[in-house]
Amino acid sequence: MSKIDLAVLGIGGMGGTHVGAAKASPYVEKIYGYDATPERTKSRSAELGIIPASLEEILNNPAVKLVTIASSNAAHVPLATAALKAGKAVMCEKPMGDTLDEARELIRVQRETGGFLQIGFELHYSRIYMTAKKWIDEGLIGTPVNIQTRYFCSEFHNKNTWRSRGPGSFLIGEKLSHYIDLQRWFFGKNAESVYSLSAPKVVEYFNHRDNHNIMTKFQGGGVGVLNFIMYIAESFQADPLQEMLEKQSDDGHVLQYHIVGTKGAIETDVFRRRIRRWEFTDSPERQVSTIVENVRYAKEDDQEWIHNTHGQNLRIIELVANGLPPEVPSSDAFETMRHCFAAEESENTGKIILL
Repeated sequence: MSKIDLAVLGIGGMGGTHVGAAKASPYVEKIYGYDATPERTKSRSAELGIIPASLEEILNNPAVKLVTIASSNAAHVPLATAALKAGKAVMCEKPMGDTLDEARELIRVQRETGGFLQIGFELHYSRIYMTAKKWIDEGLIGTPVNIQTRYFCSEFHNKNTWRSRGPGSFLIGEKLSHYIDLQRWFFGKNAESVYSLSAPKVVEYFNHRDNHNIMTKFQGGGVGVLNFIMYIAESFQADPLQEMLEKQSDDGHVLQYHIVGTKGAIETDVFRRRIRRWEFTDSPERQVSTIVENVRYAKEDDQEWIHNTHGQNLRIIELVANGLPPEVPSSDAFETMRHCFAAEESENTGKIILL
């Protein structure tokens, strides 16, 4: 087994998750850490048990084959560009740019260098959504024609943070890009047109919008709707006597997909820890809908089923160590970003945006 050295750029909370995956991988020899200041690099690396290094040291080290980027959003493109030009494979958290032009530039650099670049859409590695995609690909619901996504949560970004100070469309690229990406994945099609609306803000201290209603017409005629509200659910105070998802499953939190096809339907429900499938059959009186599969998972398996960043990073390390290409090409991630920016433009102009 060939081993590689790896560097994590941005070693805050998400960076710690990247380090955890690197430590768990049998393909990793040494792990280097870099953050915005030398002081932060040194202190945080000591906490994580990795080797502190400057950006220059990392980029000039031929043993470092893979760089993972978990920095603040504004640093994603500059860091990824520098790493690609230095001949490193790159895994970068989304969004892949604060603007569409930045995302285009990152794609240009990837094509120019021919480097490995995968964006962190870890829901492709989360079992609840992998199961839905498997059922779709097996033809169990026929052709998908309608996807309804509801995501209602509480405000958890807090006042005076970089998250609450984000621009007007911040939540589309930062959070909803995952769920737009899944709609694209399930349909297997790109967007044809996007129309999005946002109601007046309820969370007054947000610089960005706190709700989005994104309607998409996909190639082939399928329709996707994504309704997001970031304030309706009850605030969770991390009571150690309460299991988080059990409480949130009935306090206003909702994260559901209803994927409707010509022969059946699928529901994914994060807060109920389940995925179900319906089958449509004919009868002399009417079409009949029957639940034929109901899969549940335990809270101990939440990470693997819901947001499997750990599993995604393990797989990317394995791909790089074995000289294999990305499983989710950066060109595919770019189509999701185009979709996100189209939703932003629609909200700003009140128009249907054609892609």
